[in-house]
Amino acid sequence: MVAVLVTMGSGWLKTSIFQTKTSVREIVPEPVVETVESEPTPEPASALHIPLPDEVRGIYWTTQTAGSDRGDVLLAYMKERGLNTVVMDLKTDDGQLAFTPNDSTLVVYAQKNPSIASLDDRLKQLGEDHIYRIARIAVMRDGMFAAIHPDMALKTKTGVYWKDNIGSLWLDPSAPDVASYAIALGKEAHARGFDEVQFDYVRFVSDGHLPSIRYPFYKETQSKAEVMKTFFQTVGGAMKDANIPVSFDVFGMTFWSEGDVQIGQRLQDVFPTASFVSPMVYPSHFPDGFEGYKNPALFPYEIIKKSLDKGTQQIVVDQTQIDADVRKHFRPWLQDFDIGAIYTAEKIEAQIKAARDAGASGWILWNARNVYEPANYLPKEKLDQAIE
Repeated sequence: MVAVLVTMGSGWLKTSIFQTKTSVREIVPEPVVETVESEPTPEPASALHIPLPDEVRGIYWTTQTAGSDRGDVLLAYMKERGLNTVVMDLKTDDGQLAFTPNDSTLVVYAQKNPSIASLDDRLKQLGEDHIYRIARIAVMRDGMFAAIHPDMALKTKTGVYWKDNIGSLWLDPSAPDVASYAIALGKEAHARGFDEVQFDYVRFVSDGHLPSIRYPFYKETQSKAEVMKTFFQTVGGAMKDANIPVSFDVFGMTFWSEGDVQIGQRLQDVFPTASFVSPMVYPSHFPDGFEGYKNPALFPYEIIKKSLDKGTQQIVVDQTQIDADVRKHFRPWLQDFDIGAIYTAEKIEAQIKAARDAGASGWILWNARNVYEPANYLPKEKLDQAIE
């Protein structure tokens, strides 16, 4: 694999992505021909994009949901309940692209029989129903990229692939081509009709036998936070330069700590490069006793509200930054699964209220199986009218 890179500012921008060979045109005398005027070949029509909703009210779709009748069922549910946003996986859990890319450099990463066989049709259907479409792209956890580019994958000292607790392969965040691949895939997604690109697993690995990891690029002379700051600047900068709305998923604890929580994520590094930051503030994922709550999962409103407040305090450090302007760039992931407690509609609605009270621009519900507890998702103004 050859990748041509140029430095721009503090990051890498790719000028020729994942070329496997260079074609060379032989230089031959040009034949003499008569000049015939013709109409220029029209460029393909650009995808139509849905404007950003005033409040994002979203749910997560797997590739299986997006590529099956389950998507139709959930779309009907969304229209009935007032949801307006889909966050759709573009990769399977092992990193394979679940659709057929138009960019020929990305085809090698795609499934032979794509889970989302008709991506364009699905995006068109969602757009016609005025659903805001966000492409979710997992970056560092990617078995497909690791298999094709083993020189960028985490290994053990014996040279075999390192795996996390569930057997997944991971990439070295310091490898420039990892960022280049994310950029190429983000641009493909937007060109196909997604309205926003969201990057997940944008961090160093957090679980598994960490002492056995051997990084092919990362050297401890540089901090993990510095590595990830470069990644955020590179990928976020490339998306913004291309006028593509971009969001990054981060750990919930990133909003509480000004350190990198040992994975390289710092809110102060993510925030300047993102249109939106989506902390995974699932109450069940905070340790027992956190902030005095014996079981944080039983206190959904308090955990969400305090988390977003803490994040705001990290960013608003002087009088040039306005509190409300910071908060509108937060869009939390909320819990819709039963860990730590049974998550009823009441608990889901408490999280939504917390996000609204904290000034966030929206929220997204996570359920890995895409089975959602029916709750009241009405916009705040309609909710107020219903109460009156």
